[in-house]
Amino acid sequence: MNCGICEILCPYNAIYPGGVNWRKIHNRYFMFCDEELIHDDFWSPDHYYLVPDKCTECVGKYPEAICKTACTKNAIHADMEHKESEEHLFAKKEYLETMQGLI
Repeated sequence: MNCGICEILCPYNAIYPGGVNWRKIHNRYFMFCDEELIHDDFWSPDHYYLVPDKCTECVGKYPEAICKTACTKNAIHADMEHKESEEHLFAKKEYLETMQGLI
């Protein structure tokens, strides 16, 4: 559906529209328009995508991932091959919150 509500609601700016590039450089996150970048596996040229380094699945923030709660088309699915522990997600949340204004 590509409605974008998930991007708006994400507390850590982990969801991007298709085609938008991002990179982490020296522990800071940047968006680029450079089309020559080598893309990570999760990147999509056409559909909204989630950056795993910035996603905490809303652990410690909301009872459930806000993107899944808000999606009326059930378009957001867990990646069971790359499941992270709740402890890891919580540590990521704590780290990202130290980067206020940079995420």
